[in-house]
Amino acid sequence: MAIFGLILALGGAALGLARSRVTGGYYESGLYAMTAASHRRFATLSLLFAGAFALLGAFPVLPLFPVLAAYVLLAILYATSFARGAQEEDEP
Repeated sequence: MAIFGLILALGGAALGLARSRVTGGYYESGLYAMTAASHRRFATLSLLFAGAFALLGAFPVLPLFPVLAAYVLLAILYATSFARGAQEEDEP
């Protein structure tokens, strides 16, 4: 599970860095205030979680599941910021 968490967190960091270089759509930038700094913050948090997964994989002193659950929740909240923009509705 530590390897899965590490891969997931590194993928999240890559996604956050990639999205920080792209101008967002109306909902992403206008309504949800997902600026380049927001994406960089998510990438930074993902790298911190990747470090935690690597440490917990090497030295299993704490249970891994709560850390993985926290990161999955963070990733879901980050991903939902794009979900509204994917719908084809008129801009207000």
